[in-house]
Amino acid sequence: MELLQLKYFCDAAKTENFTATAKRFFVPTSAVSQSIKRLEAELGVKLFTREANRISLNERGKAFFAEVGQALTMLDNAAKRACDDGERGEIRISIFINRRTVMQTVERFRKIHPDVNIVTKYAADPTKEAVDLIVTDKDLGRAFEGSALIKEDILLAMHKDHPLASLAQISCDDLKGIPFICTNQGSSLYRITNEICSDIGFKPHIAICSDDPYYIRKCVEMGLGVALIPAVSWKGQFSENILFKKIHAYRRFTYLYYKKGEYLPLYMQEFCEMLAEECKREETAL
Repeated sequence: MELLQLKYFCDAAKTENFTATAKRFFVPTSAVSQSIKRLEAELGVKLFTREANRISLNERGKAFFAEVGQALTMLDNAAKRACDDGERGEIRISIFINRRTVMQTVERFRKIHPDVNIVTKYAADPTKEAVDLIVTDKDLGRAFEGSALIKEDILLAMHKDHPLASLAQISCDDLKGIPFICTNQGSSLYRITNEICSDIGFKPHIAICSDDPYYIRKCVEMGLGVALIPAVSWKGQFSENILFKKIHAYRRFTYLYYKKGEYLPLYMQEFCEMLAEECKREETAL
């Protein structure tokens, strides 16, 4: 067995797609396919079930992957430790939420560590793409470990001249039919908007969606609707014309994750500490 063979296998075991693995390693799909066939021949067992244009890891493949994956992680960790001078390397970050706070940290960190490259991706799936750190409000399961960065209230934002602005308390009936402005389906705020409204007892009328937070805030400023927004992450982003009301006891937690068992280089540990400090400042200054 060759090391490259095992790397091809482990990547293909995750994606169940030889083409995706080939793209990641910058080789032809045939090179990945033939390499894994040679591995299967050496082992004397099939690791994948092949059906037309689809492959899937079989039971023997799953058992082999569990052991080989751990072995490759150990080798990778050993290499990282040996080369770790705390000054050079790369950090790949998947950012699902709190982009502003993360990018503020990136800016501060790069001034201290100019030789560490930062690659940021928006909502990159950590189970399918190579990332080191993940900032999200989702539970990523037992394959990852991490810590909470921010705990924040979710508030209802509206223009001061909105019909709901004068109400001391806002009920379910008050919100029914009111246009909501939200980020696109699949985003954290889209999910939160639907969850909160469902808890209150109605389905929200989401009139405007965008993946640009600036556009969401602009639409609220123009009085085109209301929006449920995170108090810490979006603080200071609205003008004095916007009012905020708490309509439900709902909070969002932001987490920083990394893959369990993987070695974090010294510069990456420092970045995590700086991000936690930045988040703490944001939360305390609210």
